[in-house]
Amino acid sequence: MKKPFVLNRLLHISNESHQKDTNYSIAKTLCDHFYELPSMTIQETADLCYVSCASISRFVRYLGYSGFSEFKESCAKSIGIEADYSNEVKKAQKEDLLPIYTRFTEQILSNIQIAFSELDIEQMDRICGWMQKADKIAVLGLEFSSLVGEHIQSRLMRMHKNVQTSLDFQEQKEIVQNLTNNSLIFILSMEAGYLYHNPEIIDLIQAKGCKVVIITINPYNKQMQFADEILVCGKQNYNTEGRISLLYMVELLLMHYSISYFQNLKMNRPS
Repeated sequence: MKKPFVLNRLLHISNESHQKDTNYSIAKTLCDHFYELPSMTIQETADLCYVSCASISRFVRYLGYSGFSEFKESCAKSIGIEADYSNEVKKAQKEDLLPIYTRFTEQILSNIQIAFSELDIEQMDRICGWMQKADKIAVLGLEFSSLVGEHIQSRLMRMHKNVQTSLDFQEQKEIVQNLTNNSLIFILSMEAGYLYHNPEIIDLIQAKGCKVVIITINPYNKQMQFADEILVCGKQNYNTEGRISLLYMVELLLMHYSISYFQNLKMNRPS
C-alpha cells in the first residue's frame, strides 16, 4: 500500500479529528516531538504518549506501516527532505533576498499570464458541464494540491455539489473505487508527480472510464495522455511558483461554474 507523507498525515489527524480519541492524542504528541522520533524506541514513544506499546503499534498500522521500525524510517526520511526551493534560495544571504523575491514574483505573474493566455472558454464550458452532470466528483493530489482539493470541496458544497478528497493515499484509492463512469476526477499535479507516485490509482481511474481533468504546468508529459481535458496553469515551478498559479486556475474554474450555477437558479426560479 502507498504510504501517505507521514508528517502531513499526523498533522491531518491532529487538526481534523472531531473526536479527541487515542489516535488524536498520539498524533498530536508525535507532531510535537517529530524530530525526536527516529532515535526513539517504541517503549519511549509509548511513554511519551502515555499509552501502551500495543497502542503505538496499532496507530502506525492505522497509518499504513507494517510496524514501528518502518514508521521511524519514514519519519527519518521526511526530516531529511529539504524545502521545495532552489539552491539559490537555500544559500541566500540577506543581500540576495530582494533579487530572489523579485524573480519569484515575476515568475508567478508569468505563470498567471500564460494560464490566462491559454484560457479556452469552450473548454471551461465542457468541464463545468461535466461537473453539473457528474454523479460524483473527486479531487486528487499530493500535499499542497490536496489542500486545494479541500478548498474546491468547500466552495462546491455551497452550490449543492458534493466533492470527495483526502490527503491519505488509501482513502484516495477508496474514493476512486466508489466512482462510476458518470463521475468526474480532477488531478492537481504540477509536474506529474502524482501520476508517478500512484500508478495503482491511475490504473484504477482508467478502468473506471470516468471523465478526468488534470491541472498542471507540464501538459505534454506522456503520463497525462489519458486525461479528457488538461488545464495549463503556467510553466514555472522552480521555487513553488506553480502553487500560486494552480490556485489561480482553480479560482477561474470555480468562478466559471458559479456563473452557470446561478444562471440555472435564475432560469428555474418561479416567476
